[in-house]
Amino acid sequence: MKNVLLSLVALTGLLFSNLASAHEGHDVTLSFMSGLLHPFSGLDHLLVILLVGFWSAFVLKKIWFGPCVFLLGMCIGVLAGFIGLPLTFFEFGIAASVIAIGLLLLAKNQYSPQSILLLIGAFGVFHGFAHAELFSTASVGSLLVAQDIAGLLLATGILHLSGALLVKALKEKTSIFAKIAGFSSLMYGLLLMGQMTLALIGGAAV
Repeated sequence: MKNVLLSLVALTGLLFSNLASAHEGHDVTLSFMSGLLHPFSGLDHLLVILLVGFWSAFVLKKIWFGPCVFLLGMCIGVLAGFIGLPLTFFEFGIAASVIAIGLLLLAKNQYSPQSILLLIGAFGVFHGFAHAELFSTASVGSLLVAQDIAGLLLATGILHLSGALLVKALKEKTSIFAKIAGFSSLMYGLLLMGQMTLALIGGAAV
């Protein structure tokens, strides 16, 4: 128990110590490695993807539902970005997903799984669009785009699986982790949202 609590304290410290550089932007090139590394480009991406897998294994009997819905939403977001559809203030949507996954972990199964899965799909749209935004600024062929997307989906799937396996590893300590991780995610998301709001008010690009 002591080791689990120490690990959770370290996780919380990591989240807040990296708040200023939560999302460092996107690579200007497309490749399999670019897509593979994108989910690790900011704690906002990493946290949501990992915790979606964790939530699915924690709450759902069919634990692959959450990750599959997120991946489907991500594909829709990638497509939207690829064809140039506007998704205004999508970074706020990503911050909102950090807040929401924290609330879901704190609430556990107090809401309809169908409604939550729709919400998770929306998470995926924002996260997919964040990566596909660079497609409009890069003059590349379809093969590189396909490689980039393949890397993105592979890394996302690995993170989902890691979150699900965490539930299995924690066993009876899962509920404690869920509460602390949920609270940390909620607070981190709120601070991230506030940071971006202040930047927007100050005239900075989000």
